[in-house]
Amino acid sequence: TWPTRLILRAYYLIPGISGRPDISFLSLYVLIAARMIQAFGAGTMVPVGMAMVGDLYPIGKRAKPLGLIAAVDTAGWVVGHLYGGIIVRFWDWQTIFWLNLPICLVGWILIRVLLDEGAPDEDRGTMDWLGAGLIAVALSILNIALGSGAEASSTASLDELSSLPPTALPAIGVSILFLLLFIWRQSRAKDPLIELSLFKERNYKPASLANFLIGVALFIAIANVPLFINSLIASTPEQGAWDSGWMLSTLTVPMALAAVPGGWISDRRGYRFPSLLGLILATGGFILMSGWTQEVSYLVMGIHLAFTGIGLGLTMAPIAAAVINASPSEHRGTSSALVIIFRLVGMTVGVSGITTIGLRRMQILSTQLMPPDAGFEEIGRVGILVAERVITDNFWIAAGVAALALLPAIFLINRKVGSQA
Repeated sequence: TWPTRLILRAYYLIPGISGRPDISFLSLYVLIAARMIQAFGAGTMVPVGMAMVGDLYPIGKRAKPLGLIAAVDTAGWVVGHLYGGIIVRFWDWQTIFWLNLPICLVGWILIRVLLDEGAPDEDRGTMDWLGAGLIAVALSILNIALGSGAEASSTASLDELSSLPPTALPAIGVSILFLLLFIWRQSRAKDPLIELSLFKERNYKPASLANFLIGVALFIAIANVPLFINSLIASTPEQGAWDSGWMLSTLTVPMALAAVPGGWISDRRGYRFPSLLGLILATGGFILMSGWTQEVSYLVMGIHLAFTGIGLGLTMAPIAAAVINASPSEHRGTSSALVIIFRLVGMTVGVSGITTIGLRRMQILSTQLMPPDAGFEEIGRVGILVAERVITDNFWIAAGVAALALLPAIFLINRKVGSQA
């Protein structure tokens, strides 16, 4: 691609550089950098919309529009999986990024024309770059630590595979150190990224913890459904991408649709009831998914995924409303961002941790079950058995995480019906 060629030309202009870099790795790093740039822009969209709900609606009427935002946000995941699978099946994967350009242009025009910015505050504050750097380093090192056990030597012993790599615990310790430095910085910065006093507000801590755990469970499903299909069902990568997109839509479409009644129930029954109901349904859905085998039909998979998606969708509006309603008006933007941040951090930690657990468990089971003189047929049989067991075990882990989220959800304090902002 042209960005890779541009960086390659710049590489040769550096004095003292000789040799040719690995083009495949260089292209991968360019893709990662480009996705980071996308994230800086896309990360503002949903929190800004949620903050506007807090400005436009009183407390007793916020959950329903927050549910609509969650539904639209989740609908984007649906479209992404579906058109991603279609494009990979019929065109080059790079086409995905070209298709996003007109979508972004239409969104920019609508925001520019229709959005009323209002009068800006006289004191806009400054960006806490040091705080941003500290939390970025903390989260990056944490994910590296959680993912450090994903690769292990094929000659490693069972004891080595069953234990954490020697670098994992020190890396986690360094991550905790940077997190503490971030907290220290936020307590002293003139314009902190996160106002720590917000966590003294009712519902803030339980809703944030529940949201983090929901993110962990959600991404275990998003990551393992395509893995299950590609490893055990699909005969080609193209079929795997196609089938995975459609099957994931049976999770995300019900999740998007359930976000709306989740907000409606929250407006009438408070935050606790729809959150607990949704987490119970999601836990049951993950338990059903843990029973999948290679012979499972797409119909059964779709029913189980829909059950899980409905449960997760019911939690989105009440948890977001619990955080935003607990926030003072001047901090609604920060609170809206934290709703997304805790879920995304949970998703990131979930995929890093589950990848390490799954791959090391796969190596352990392969070592235990593979006969020394196994032929091709036996190797294939054991490989299918190991993949099936590891993936379904991951669904059990997701069920446990969803059940664990019930504990903070119990402590959500229901607002008084009819209260206003």
